[in-house]
Amino acid sequence: MQPKFRYLSDASTLAKGESVKGPARVLELKGRKAINPTSIHTAIKLEGGHTFNQRKGSVVLWFFGLEDLAASFTADHMKISNEFFDNYTFLSDYEVPRDYPKGNFCFIWNRFNEFRAKFFKGTVYPTHEGFEPPQKAWVQAVPFNYFQQHRWYQLGVTWDDDAKSAVLYVNGVKLGTSDIFNKDFKRDIVGDALYAGCPALAHGEIAFYDTVLTGADLYKKYRAETPDYDAAIEKELRHAFEGTDLEPFTFDPIAAGWDKKLDIDFKNPVEQIKEFYVQGHTASVKPTGHPEGLLIETPELRYGAPESWESQVYIWSNKTFEGDLYAEWEWKAIKPNGLSLFMMHASGMTREDFMADYPKRTNGNMSTVHAADVRNYHWEYYREMNDVRNDTGTAFSRKNPFAYRIGFGSAPEPFTINQWHKAQIVQRGNKILGAIDGKILLEINDSSRNNSGAILNFGHIALRCMVHSALVFRNLKVYTDKLPFTELPLKQ
Repeated sequence: MQPKFRYLSDASTLAKGESVKGPARVLELKGRKAINPTSIHTAIKLEGGHTFNQRKGSVVLWFFGLEDLAASFTADHMKISNEFFDNYTFLSDYEVPRDYPKGNFCFIWNRFNEFRAKFFKGTVYPTHEGFEPPQKAWVQAVPFNYFQQHRWYQLGVTWDDDAKSAVLYVNGVKLGTSDIFNKDFKRDIVGDALYAGCPALAHGEIAFYDTVLTGADLYKKYRAETPDYDAAIEKELRHAFEGTDLEPFTFDPIAAGWDKKLDIDFKNPVEQIKEFYVQGHTASVKPTGHPEGLLIETPELRYGAPESWESQVYIWSNKTFEGDLYAEWEWKAIKPNGLSLFMMHASGMTREDFMADYPKRTNGNMSTVHAADVRNYHWEYYREMNDVRNDTGTAFSRKNPFAYRIGFGSAPEPFTINQWHKAQIVQRGNKILGAIDGKILLEINDSSRNNSGAILNFGHIALRCMVHSALVFRNLKVYTDKLPFTELPLKQ
């Protein structure tokens, strides 16, 4: 298993095809060496060959960070001197590696906790060029907030044009797979020279293979070559991305003395849907569409197509809920390739009832989830979309509209289609646990002191379905804990 091409195997002595333009230094950490650019204008150039333009192959690279690679608030004024300040580029075929959209290949981590390899010129988000037909090849792990400073990491990306597949690894742990539902897998031709360069990174060895390395191959190489193996880091990665060591969900709202505030079995969806406000593609809500509960079935449209944004739907509880909250519901996907999420404590930006104080929203797109004046927690509990790993079940959570990714977890296997599953979520103060079928996938510790606002504790709940989703729902229940204050009538 020898590489076809290898670069920076001894970073202190540049070999043929390796050059550095701009200020840089060589750093040695625990016996391995790497080049650290000390200027945003520095570029490490690699010439002589790579395997990107072969129909299948792998690239394996080593790096360590001089700081934790951690998500952070971003704003336009931060771009004054460096438009791409929020991107940490490991490898690109564009001579200014931080300018990632211009590369036909780019391997990056950014401050939105997006860890991605793309094989095309352009962006995945926000312009969605990566979704344009014929759909481009890319693979990602989102959110990814695990790189610690002064630790060596082995990164791997594999591709196989015939299998229409790309896979992303860290330390031999599989993090992401490309879109298994996509009939296209278009990769742009990669330039002859490759570039690296980020002042926050120390760039180590880069090796190219003309075969598709497996996770077992990469893990064997990692364990043989790493100077600072840490079992705790491996356990964290495998727990998050492989669903190992899942804990049982044991919270019982009745035993805890909480009050039941909502109980809808959806045995009579025609009447019971009146308990909700339907926002977006109302025709997707089909009260008579399934004998076992409420069917929500959105149109079969290409994700990213203009018409797809309004072909999505929310059902909002007319009721609001205050304080610590527990919710459970049963769901069944009757076909693969869709996404459903649960929203809770959705309120206006100063805790007002946004559905009562403002005109009710009618758009079905994602904006109410994360890009409008609505605070909420959301949990994507069923994700068979084109931008996530689909050989496991995954759970993803974010605090909105602050773009604060607060939770991610995996089940060992995809959630079975045409089978009932039970979702449960409980929030007690700043702690949130989310479980599917009795196993905890989300473990969240929120804070009012992390620049994402207060811990949320009031508002509506909603179930939402994106395009090409078909799910049946039943037995939705909501409980809340007793509040520390007493509400009295206002006498005037």
